[in-house]
This record gives sequence, C-alpha cells and structure tokens, in this order.
Amino acid sequence: MKKLFVVLGLAAAALLTGCVATNLPPMDRRITIAEDLGCDVFVTDVRCAKGNSSYATFQANVVNNTWGDLGVEWKVVWLDADGVAIDSIVSTWNKLMLPARDVQALKNTAPRMDAVDMLFYVRRLR
Repeated sequence: MKKLFVVLGLAAAALLTGCVATNLPPMDRRITIAEDLGCDVFVTDVRCAKGNSSYATFQANVVNNTWGDLGVEWKVVWLDADGVAIDSIVSTWNKLMLPARDVQALKNTAPRMDAVDMLFYVRRLR
C-alpha cells in the first residue's frame, strides 16, 4: 500500500511540474517555439491575410504562462507562393519583455506583395 501512495505521489508531482497539454491551445504548424521555453510561452489567434492593401499581414498573441517576467525574441519569415523564404530586413529577431501571466499582441507586414504565408519563431531572449 505504501508503494501505491509513493507512485501516486510521484505521478501527481510530475503532472504538476510539467505541461498539462489540455490547458494549451492547439499549435499552428507555422509556429515554432524554442524547446527551452517549454510551456512558458504559447501563441494564440494566429492570422495571416491580405487586407485592404496588397501586402499580407501577420497577427498573433504571445502569452507568458509563468508567474514571472519573461524575455523572448520573435521573428516572422515571409514565404512566397512556392513556399520559399523571402529574404528581408523585416525578418530579424525582435526583443519582447512579457510581464507575468500577460498577453502581448504582435503584428508584422510582409515586405513584398508576393508574400502569401509566413513562419513565426519565438525563443528565449539571448
């Protein structure tokens, strides 16, 4: 009986310290979050579309899932109709300080009119 309680206790501790997948939103295939961020950050409400202008616009919310401030870097890589990355000065790492348990809205506009999709990357601040 003691072994059962020990096993259940260890299982509960592992569950509490790890990510609970059911609490996280489903990931968009275009989003890459660095492994060292674990469940500290997630991305929601990803949008990539052409509005009134001929340029595609990216919008997303980045969520700090921790109880402390968190520095991250993010970038958008724009893709043409063939899925080839468009080399651009706007595809650079941008620094962002996320307050504890906060949501930050991000926006980026494609550098050329032929951009039709994007890839979004988030990593821990270096």
